[in-house]
Amino acid sequence: MQLVQKKMNTNENSNNKLFNLLLNQLPNQFTGKLEIKSHRHSWILFFCIGRLVWAIGGAHYNRRFHKIWHQFCSNISLDKIKFREGDYTICYYYHIMSVLSRRKSLTPPQTKAVVLANLKEVLFDILQEQSQQELTYNLSDAGLDKSLILMSTVIPAETILPPINKLWLEWEKSNLAPYSPNLVPVITNAKQLQKVAKNNSYNTITKLVDGKHSLRETAALVNKDLRQLTLFLIPYIRNKLIELQEVPDKKRLEGSPGLEPDVDTAPSPTKPQPLIACVDDSKEMCYLLEKIMNKGGYRFLGIQDSIKALVMIIEAKPDIIFLDLMMPIANGYEICTQLRRVPMFENTPIVILTGNDGVVDRVRAKMVGATGYLTKPIEPKKVLALVKRYLQNPPSPDAEIKSDSSDL
Repeated sequence: MQLVQKKMNTNENSNNKLFNLLLNQLPNQFTGKLEIKSHRHSWILFFCIGRLVWAIGGAHYNRRFHKIWHQFCSNISLDKIKFREGDYTICYYYHIMSVLSRRKSLTPPQTKAVVLANLKEVLFDILQEQSQQELTYNLSDAGLDKSLILMSTVIPAETILPPINKLWLEWEKSNLAPYSPNLVPVITNAKQLQKVAKNNSYNTITKLVDGKHSLRETAALVNKDLRQLTLFLIPYIRNKLIELQEVPDKKRLEGSPGLEPDVDTAPSPTKPQPLIACVDDSKEMCYLLEKIMNKGGYRFLGIQDSIKALVMIIEAKPDIIFLDLMMPIANGYEICTQLRRVPMFENTPIVILTGNDGVVDRVRAKMVGATGYLTKPIEPKKVLALVKRYLQNPPSPDAEIKSDSSDL
């Protein structure tokens, strides 16, 4: 489904891609889902007649619901909730709330509080991911079962986005942008920490930091503001007395199985599909390559800002890299040169994209360490054949560089 352009004044959110999409580009009265992906995480936002209904995905989908349920519905046990086999649903937790609401076991204020809290945390996490890398968006009519939707809890995007944006801006202005609230603080040097921290602070830290709960979970447990709690710990984190670590998600809340991943009982993960990166200031080119790679079953990372390219590529560690030759500030040759200086990319296939098929350009591409040379406009079959061959037989650094016309 195509996004549409609508004229709406978004004020301070006009440069925020996520907000622009939710406020300006969704079809009128949209009912369905919006899938949002980075190379690390994915989320799904569900809509009903243009309003937000629910959200799933992210680093801690189950942990998030554990925490929120304990905050607002701790008086309700889920142990006895059982679904028929035909009732399995991708939105297991929303299904639970829908059933409990219809049984009058869950009050409307409780349901709305859970929905709001879940949406706020998911949207905050997406904003944080958006600040670090390009995200991809895909609309679909396949949303929640309409019979499950609790219309009393649907949220207009224009009412929930401003407060979330405010929270994110405060987080960013506090220099916390690199730190995810889903990370778990762990004391790594207790003796030095005791020397550095005052007695009261040390006692407080040891109570807060148990190595099991994330920053969000800890803030909820002690009923403290998340940002203030994180700022309290930051000096010790920066001095490497406390370390923020990623931890796996928890098991799903008790009840019948749904389709959400259960980290503790799931089979060993399979090797992810190869990641193909493209650095090109053209949105159209990134979009075209993404379609080609998705069709070929590959993951894709599009980077339109050449200044951020090196950092994002090092973080993502793609299997093949496409570099546009002509870009402002840093061109494909310069980025290729920088990448070849990084040990992990010494043998990574790097393909220069250009509208010219000249001998001089090919020689220069070889000199900076490029593996291949692809002329525009690109042809999907040639691109996929090139990717398949490079993945199966990575070329040596000294191999002769070839253009697409003779290489494929």
